[in-house]
Amino acid sequence: MSKVLVCAQCGRQFAEPATRCSADGSALCGPEALTRIGQALGSYELEKIEGVGGMGVVYRGRHVMLGKPVAVKVLHERFLRRDGAVEQFLREAQAASRIRHPNIIDVTDFGIAPDGSVYFVMEYLEGISLEDVLARDGRVPLFNAVNIVRQVARALAAAHDEGIVHRDLKPENIYLISREGRRRVVRRVADQGAPTFVVEQEGNFDFVKLLDFGVAKFTLDDVGPGMSTRAGMIFGTPHYMSPEQARGEMVDGRSDIYALGIVFYEMLTSVVPFDGEAALDILNGHVYGEVIPPRQRCPSAPIDENTDSTIMRCLEKAPDRRYQTMWELVDALQECFTDQVFLRDAHRLPGAVEAGIVPPPVPPPLSAQPPVARAPLQLPTAPPLAPRRSGITDELSELFSGRDFSEPPPSPPPSRELAVPLLKPKPGRERITEENPPPVAEEPSPGRTSTSPGLGVLANSMIESYEEKRKTAPHAPAKGPKPPR
Repeated sequence: MSKVLVCAQCGRQFAEPATRCSADGSALCGPEALTRIGQALGSYELEKIEGVGGMGVVYRGRHVMLGKPVAVKVLHERFLRRDGAVEQFLREAQAASRIRHPNIIDVTDFGIAPDGSVYFVMEYLEGISLEDVLARDGRVPLFNAVNIVRQVARALAAAHDEGIVHRDLKPENIYLISREGRRRVVRRVADQGAPTFVVEQEGNFDFVKLLDFGVAKFTLDDVGPGMSTRAGMIFGTPHYMSPEQARGEMVDGRSDIYALGIVFYEMLTSVVPFDGEAALDILNGHVYGEVIPPRQRCPSAPIDENTDSTIMRCLEKAPDRRYQTMWELVDALQECFTDQVFLRDAHRLPGAVEAGIVPPPVPPPLSAQPPVARAPLQLPTAPPLAPRRSGITDELSELFSGRDFSEPPPSPPPSRELAVPLLKPKPGRERITEENPPPVAEEPSPGRTSTSPGLGVLANSMIESYEEKRKTAPHAPAKGPKPPR
């Protein structure tokens, strides 16, 4: 008996092997996926189903405490008992969080629910998949298509640098978010005479987020075994598989280049190079079939010769004849255009420079820039001091001392040692009382005289005066005990 599947949007029921709703095109899921709506997984409450993939169901959720919207991917129940499936699901979360690229979705959390459900949490994206864009519009303009492919290529280049091969690149896994552009665009306008060029603001553009590393292969395998390590198994979507992937052989980053070439082909022609009623027919086309060049497949599409040759090189059967790295493909995309380029590439558009369109200068990298010669720091010098004017204090001093302050001061007289005895230093500062009289100055040493009253003489005279007053002063009556209060 075939399993009953339900449309997550309209609720219609279908039987396997149906995968999408015939009414609205939404992905189908099992009844168990619908029962999770409204429930909580860890700190996240599930609100609605956003999509269904080969490994799990993606829900829109919300953090219970923070209220932040998130996307929660829950592993299909049928995979919980399959050997290596949970490990492969964990690999998807590890791959996305390990690459850390702005064009790859960010994974923020991972957990296992009390009922055994395995899930991980991602940033919530508001946009539309490239698959939905192709279903709605049929084709994508060349200028927009090149911009999308360039972003995907850079994201995959970062993944390959980490030893990760996506292996399931397709329009469904390329998500587009509309953002306000800040670049300027040069557009060539057809005219009866010489072509005219218009420089205008970019407007909104499609920012790419690459999704679903569910069948990613780790070429630098250090995260444990999973389904992706088994030789001879085929992973991916038939329409976008490389020939070596279709044969079940070992794959590397050049397999992703083949898949991206098919996506590029489909965006410009609205069809894939190989199609068929059965998956085996499609795989045989990748291995043995001949690709019809995009310009021949869709003559009405404005595809230039450079774009046509770039796509055909991506779709070479032998990996050694394709671009060897994603960065090589990024460089080749600079020559893919017809009548519209970014201002920085205006020199590539024939006639633009002759028409006075000057691209902005590109600064060299910091490592190639010569050191800037800087003048020594000049500190401001203080203004010269004005001639000194005698103040009121100087004038009074001149009146009473007879000194002329316009002349330099006289040199101080040589110091003379005074024959004055000094008080012996005391360790503390005791109060002077009858029991503790002040110290008496010592007699001056013989042979040493003093011509002026020094500190010792003044101290002795003060002590003598104190003793004199103490003897002649009347004694105060003794104080009796204090009366009780």
